[in-house]
Amino acid sequence: MKVLIRADASHTIGSGHIARCLTLAHCLRKQGAQVTFASLTLPGHRLVNLSAQGWNTCAMKPGASTCDIEALLPWQDDIAALKNVGQFDWVIVDHYGLDARWETAARAYAPRIMAIDDLANREHSADLLLDQNLTASAQAYAGLLTPECNTYFGPRHALLGSAYEALRISIRPHVQRVLVNFGGFDFNGNTLKAMVALEGLTGLEVDFIAGHNNPDWAHLQAYVATRPNWTLHSFVEDFPALMATADLFIGAGGGTTWERAAVGMPTICLAVAHNQQANAELMAVAGAHVYLGEAADVSSQALRQSVMGLLDDVQRRHSLAEHSRQLVDGMGALRLAWALFAAAPSQG
Repeated sequence: MKVLIRADASHTIGSGHIARCLTLAHCLRKQGAQVTFASLTLPGHRLVNLSAQGWNTCAMKPGASTCDIEALLPWQDDIAALKNVGQFDWVIVDHYGLDARWETAARAYAPRIMAIDDLANREHSADLLLDQNLTASAQAYAGLLTPECNTYFGPRHALLGSAYEALRISIRPHVQRVLVNFGGFDFNGNTLKAMVALEGLTGLEVDFIAGHNNPDWAHLQAYVATRPNWTLHSFVEDFPALMATADLFIGAGGGTTWERAAVGMPTICLAVAHNQQANAELMAVAGAHVYLGEAADVSSQALRQSVMGLLDDVQRRHSLAEHSRQLVDGMGALRLAWALFAAAPSQG
């Protein structure tokens, strides 16, 4: 089976779309599929990294740029940029800027289309749609899908790597180690805000994953240089292994939400993008994490107080872990891979 994945990463978009598609791609490749990634060469794109990992890639020249990650792209130009990409059994599109018009045109490259969405704010012309958020429902997508579209809703279908299937965090009486990560790109200073919040909380070991090309890198290095219990990373090769050492997570409401939930990681969450807010709120209502609101509105002092409230509250952290694990079992990528193989034209 041959699969084309259309997704972008950039300083504005972040790397979450590529990351979750990459998880599905690994699952597909293990079962014999050939996978190609097609992306615009925006600042911060991941095509070089993908190619280095052995994936086929298609570099697409960007047209008019936008700072709004939910703004629709000129779909005709986007389709035209795929002119020589080849033929596939499935096209998977994970992009807020592409809608039913693009998906219809993409059938020139594959008879089957899968869309990954979080927003339920535009029409789709897909054979299969995945929305792994708690906000997903048939009602939310009413009028946006064709009657024939198969839907996979909710965190049971979250795209997680196999490392998260068996990993479970041990809840210790006292928080000893904190892990801070606000996604692949942190261009709004949230890692620095977390450092200010954690300053003076003695006895804590803290790992900060600051993301690629963090604009605060020099300030972050200066903070860490005087604190032997703090470690600064730009990237971590084995993220699950680092999570396994932590007692508390401070981070964004993006793709790592489901990784944290699967392993039962007590989490303080800040939404770093508008599209993260609704799901982060529902996660808090479900008792699966502590949600402080939009990152821009959360002060270092508020974050500090939230951290202090969880340091010795083992019952609260146990509760957060139990409720989060009830949402995610880590088998979502495998379920989607099976669905794609079962419906692929070349498979019968």
